[in-house]
Amino acid sequence: MKNIFKVMTTTAIAMSLLSVSGCGQSQSSASPSPTKETQKTEQKSNLQDSKYVAEHYLSYIYDGKTAQIEEITGADSSEFKKEQKEFFYDRAGSVTPIEYPLIIEYDGFSEVYTPDKIKDEYATSMVNYFEQIDDYKIIDTEESQDGVELTIEVKGLAMNALANQANSYLDSLIGFDENLALSKYPSDTTQKANAVLQFWAMGELFQQGNKAPLLNDSITYTMYLEKNNQGNYEATEDTMSDVYAGSKLDSYEDGK
Repeated sequence: MKNIFKVMTTTAIAMSLLSVSGCGQSQSSASPSPTKETQKTEQKSNLQDSKYVAEHYLSYIYDGKTAQIEEITGADSSEFKKEQKEFFYDRAGSVTPIEYPLIIEYDGFSEVYTPDKIKDEYATSMVNYFEQIDDYKIIDTEESQDGVELTIEVKGLAMNALANQANSYLDSLIGFDENLALSKYPSDTTQKANAVLQFWAMGELFQQGNKAPLLNDSITYTMYLEKNNQGNYEATEDTMSDVYAGSKLDSYEDGK
C-alpha cells in the first residue's frame, strides 16, 4: 500500500539456559528464572510508562494486537473488538440516517440489505481499514498530574479517496439501478441517501479484498491517557475516538 514500516513489533522470545558440564559451576550459581512476582513488578512498571501504554493502545487499533489489552483498556480482546465495531456502527448514517433497506440489483445479483446489515458490514470494513495503517509514531508527550497527552504522527486514511473507491465500485456494477436501490427511502431524502449507498459499497469492497487508500504525507493528532491512583496509565472513554478521528483526513482526494 506504499512504503511502509512498522514502528511497533512485539515478539515474545523464550530462552532456556543449558548447564555446561565440566565448568565446575553448580546449578545453584546459575541465574534464576524470573519469578511470577518479578514479572508482575515489571508489568506494573511498564504500565506506569505512558509511551509504553500508548504504543500498545495504538497497536490495538492499527495492528489488531492484544498484548495487555485488558490492563490498558479495561476490556478483553473480544470486548474491545466489539467496541471498535460499535464505534463505527453508531456513527454510520449520522448525517443521513440508515433507516430503510437497500434493494441491490445488478447483473445476475439481487438482494435486500437491511439497515442493520449495511451498518454492520460498514463497521467491520472500517475497523479493518484502520488496521491497514502501519506508518505511525509517537513524536511528543506532555505529562500532567492526572495523565498524559501524546502527539502521534501517522499516514492515515484518505477518506475522500475511499469514498471515490465506493463510487467507482457502484459505477462498475452492470445493470445497477440506483433509483431501485433507494426506492424505500422517502423521495425528499433520496439525494442525501446516496451516502447510504457509499456505506454499503465500502462494506462490499472490503469483503472483496479492497485496500484502503492511505495518505502520502503524515498528519498529526493528540490522544490522552489518564493516570489511575496506582500510577498506571489507562485509556479513557475518549481515547478510541481520539485515535480514529485523528487517523484520517476527510478532505484529501488523492492519497493512493
